[in-house]
Amino acid sequence: MARLLSILAVVWFFAGQTLSAQEVFPNAKLNLQVGEKKKEVDASLKYTESALVITDKKTDVTIKTFPYPTIKTMEYSYSKSPRWKTAIFVSPLFLFTSGKKHWLAVQGADDYAVMQLDKTNFKLILAALETKTGKKVETVADSK
Repeated sequence: MARLLSILAVVWFFAGQTLSAQEVFPNAKLNLQVGEKKKEVDASLKYTESALVITDKKTDVTIKTFPYPTIKTMEYSYSKSPRWKTAIFVSPLFLFTSGKKHWLAVQGADDYAVMQLDKTNFKLILAALETKTGKKVETVADSK
């Protein structure tokens, strides 16, 4: 019986490690405005206990941090360029993007992020963000 409990404890421990590993989503692109140009950074989204952290995928250096209580809006769109209702200034260079993509715009107290999400995990990213913040990610329809 003790052996069975030990095995169950080990399985439970590793299951917890797997669940926490799912809190990192490596297939995103952070879009930054650098002067007159748009720069894409291969990024990972990390959900910590207290914040959404966006890191450079190659170096694991933190680029942006959004503590959950300071996140004002979160908007998702599936379109050629990011769409949102809130007034976030973004480069008109997005207008030259070809094909529809999954976009997430996060507006914090002092900063914002516009990210292109991977088609294989965008639903998981949105669900995790809603769970961590306790707020709804608003879907913005593509204007035709």
